[in-house]
Amino acid sequence: MPSLELIRRSLSQHEPTLVEPGGEVGEAAVAVIVLEPPGRGPELLFIERAVREGDPWSGQMAFPGGRRDPSDLHLERTAARETLEEVGIELDRPIGRLDDFSGSRAARPTAIVVAPYVYELAERPKLRPNREVNSAVWVPLEWILCSESAIQYQFSQFSREESGGTFPAVRYERYTIWGLTYRILTSFAEVLGTELPDPGP
Repeated sequence: MPSLELIRRSLSQHEPTLVEPGGEVGEAAVAVIVLEPPGRGPELLFIERAVREGDPWSGQMAFPGGRRDPSDLHLERTAARETLEEVGIELDRPIGRLDDFSGSRAARPTAIVVAPYVYELAERPKLRPNREVNSAVWVPLEWILCSESAIQYQFSQFSREESGGTFPAVRYERYTIWGLTYRILTSFAEVLGTELPDPGP
């Protein structure tokens, strides 16, 4: 099972693939927050987004984060600002950065590039979710990487114009992690020299 020390070392050796936004492509950043409680393995923080009209990831599980504000000097600042706004955590410098991702909803691009930054916390903070967050949960990395977590998630409909589909996912308690957040998790696992379990057909 990857330890926090392995996570630090792996990230220090990783050269992230970055996407240069252009034209109408927007920018966003998320915070992959790692905590290693005493005597236990690392855990990752996820939020359950509130159901909101116009949000392409409404109600889904996500890492804290959001779109870049014109006042943000860089995307690292975006990840930290959005995390403070959404769950009340003040972040120091990240310990690494994962590959950039193009946000998508089914086969339809959302014209946004998402930069995932990885942070570590020394102790479990008190979370203060705002109105954009329905709930927040710490998920053990050990569970994410075990075969029991892997499922095929059936999403029935995206909108009146878009049909749903079946997607690989991680299930933890009542939470299902799929879509863009699952893709970021896949990248995180690859950096650590492992992979997410196969959900099967």
